[in-house]
Amino acid sequence: MDWAAIVTAAKRANAAYIENDDASAAAFAALGDTWIGQFQDRSHQAVLSTDATGAVHLSISGTRASQGALEDILADVSLRPLAVKGGSVTTGVYDGMQNVWDWALGKVPHGTAFNVAGHSLGASRTHLTPLFVPAAQIGALHSFAAPKFLAADYYRTYSAELAAMVCVVNGEDGWCSWPWVDPRWQARPLAQHIWLQSDAGAFTVIEGSQWPGGWKFSDHDIDHYESRLEKIASMASHSVTS
Repeated sequence: MDWAAIVTAAKRANAAYIENDDASAAAFAALGDTWIGQFQDRSHQAVLSTDATGAVHLSISGTRASQGALEDILADVSLRPLAVKGGSVTTGVYDGMQNVWDWALGKVPHGTAFNVAGHSLGASRTHLTPLFVPAAQIGALHSFAAPKFLAADYYRTYSAELAAMVCVVNGEDGWCSWPWVDPRWQARPLAQHIWLQSDAGAFTVIEGSQWPGGWKFSDHDIDHYESRLEKIASMASHSVTS
């Protein structure tokens, strides 16, 4: 595991929630990124940046509930199935994402590879990446606390494109378990999942289907994900240098 890369991806996913452009640019600069721009509409927010190597990162925000973004909340609760190329997804997770990708693709040279990260609704939208760019343009994918908005047929179709995606679930995250009871939406990516289990740095790598879920909604906070991952990264770094 490249724990440093996972932590930085979590920080980008966290910073993607910042609505003010100047504050957003400052937050990404603090991570060592050059801020290219921010996309915002009633139910989407995403930041495009480049890191010190020139790699392009698309960071997608989750539900902006604290900012009163009603459309984000409606996207979370909209479980109406939508047929896409290769499977089914919820209407709420997909609607409007073509606009996000059209914006992102228009900001960078043709053929650019995208590293994509997101938390919560933004994490599930990260899983949609193969619908918008070919496999050759898919870089690192990081998913933190993704609810179950994509069906098993979709994950089977895009198993190769999503095989290296880093999926992280925390404790008994209640919103990562959403929808709690709906047979259409119980699938998780076929990629392995990092299950964060304690503030002391305990974790297990499991298949997505093995995560038991839960009802602890405080475990959904991106800050909680970030702090637990930082602990693991610190322990891993100390182990290497000692």
